Amino acid sequence: MSVLTTIKKRFSPYSFDKTNVGFEDIESAFEAARWAPSGYNNQPWRFVYISRDHQNFEKMLSFPVEANSKWMKDCGGIAVVLAKTQSDFNGQLDPSAQYCCGLAVGQMLVEISALGLHSHQIGGFDRTKLSAFLELPEYIIPMAMMAVGRTSEEPQQNRKREPLEVLVLR
Repeated sequence: MSVLTTIKKRFSPYSFDKTNVGFEDIESAFEAARWAPSGYNNQPWRFVYISRDHQNFEKMLSFPVEANSKWMKDCGGIAVVLAKTQSDFNGQLDPSAQYCCGLAVGQMLVEISALGLHSHQIGGFDRTKLSAFLELPEYIIPMAMMAVGRTSEEPQQNRKREPLEVLVLR
């Protein structure tokens, strides 16, 4: 069984239909992230999820740069992706924390697509203010924010992808 068909359906829309996406609607996406591999099984990913009907939804929209908050305002929920850089294994810096966090998010994105939802991750946001709002310790760093929701937007027909011969040296 291949998940490639589901992976190919994924794209990052700039428009959402303002329908609330509660945690129960995407809980399986966080479960998919939980099953990602990580060094020493440290699981250095953490998430914050705020649905559209949550009291802090508008506050979460204050952290993205203006160009992102303009379209994010219509999403059904916002996830914050966090990397815990201190290892549970030995208390030291976990040099693979961000890599492992990316693996977890990759699995999460596949499940979001499988659920018939869409997501759009951003790096353009104020990490310092978001960290202060969430009262994060210094060893937990915000990696991305992710808008989640439903859209009628269609993916570009000619989405560019590098050929495998460029990506994989053999």
